[in-house]
Amino acid sequence: MSAIECVLLTGFLGSGKTTLLNAFLRSPQARGTAVVINEVGDIGIDQLVLAEVAENLLLLESGCLCCTLTGTLRETLLDLIANSRRNGYALTRIVIETTGLAEPLPILHSLLGDKALTDAVHLSQVVVTVDAVNGVEQMQRHPECARQVAAAELAVITKSDLAGPEQRACVHDAIRQINPLAECVEAVAGQGAEALLPRDASVGRQQARADALAGHVAGGQLAAFRKLAKQADAARDGAEDGDAYLGQAKAYHQRIRTESFYIDGPIHWPGVAAWWHMLVCRYGKDLLRCKGLLRVADASHPYAFIQGVGEFFHPPQYLSDWPDADPRSRVICIGVGLERAWLQSSLRALRLDEPGLRPSTLDELDSVLPENN
Repeated sequence: MSAIECVLLTGFLGSGKTTLLNAFLRSPQARGTAVVINEVGDIGIDQLVLAEVAENLLLLESGCLCCTLTGTLRETLLDLIANSRRNGYALTRIVIETTGLAEPLPILHSLLGDKALTDAVHLSQVVVTVDAVNGVEQMQRHPECARQVAAAELAVITKSDLAGPEQRACVHDAIRQINPLAECVEAVAGQGAEALLPRDASVGRQQARADALAGHVAGGQLAAFRKLAKQADAARDGAEDGDAYLGQAKAYHQRIRTESFYIDGPIHWPGVAAWWHMLVCRYGKDLLRCKGLLRVADASHPYAFIQGVGEFFHPPQYLSDWPDADPRSRVICIGVGLERAWLQSSLRALRLDEPGLRPSTLDELDSVLPENN
């Protein structure tokens, strides 16, 4: 049987991967698509947002694909394909959405260097989402982001409507400096879903591309990719390079913390604004990503998905129904130096229902909280 087309969707925290994937899954071309997503943290949110539109959706347990779950990814893909064939399901495509902290090379090592996987799946392309507003700084500050760009064949520049012409030009230039052969397209509010459709050639056959990329990343980090692309038919070729790179990926991730919380009490939109203000005052750009699934009291749209990157808060995405049997609201924060105790205490701000309150510290929050709360 022919191999199933596989697309690897990567991109830094908050760059719009899930938004792009959601738009694709709502298109007619997505029929027969299975989605494998991976989230860090104890509480999964992205799969709840996608569940309304995905025909087949699997959530890998906590941890980055590149750090701890390469084996689980292998088992997940092989089981998915075997089950679809056994049940007569016309599976035409698999999209793997990585966590925003994923290093792509160990994942590609698994997809290109494992004989069982290369027989079962055909890696058609690697797509990276890049934030038009924050992308340049993210590529400069976070090696993970730069390596995601370096491994991609196609860069989808998201939120381009929020960036001016000079800012967008800087993003294009930064991408070209890292990966001069990557095609760049700009997208607005989930547009660009066609990026996940088949391309002309697989990553494994793009030897010229891999060679060029290897020369444009500091330290020759993509040399491992080039080697793997050449030896994709050998199950264990390049394993030593992959293991060494895996250790580097773990070291990068050690400086970043993920904290997840369930919320039982009532939530109000003024409280959401106050809480976000506290987060920005406390962590600033070290707050890499924050997202939440909220039940908002006394609101015309009570179910909402919220997300923010650094100091920027995106407009809420309203949901028609609550997507989970567990009725509790939940939030996930990812950043450098996050303090769980402080974050837990800050969640009390979500109870505020008076507009305009902007506490910046826990002491200020205590002074404005209603009595008995």
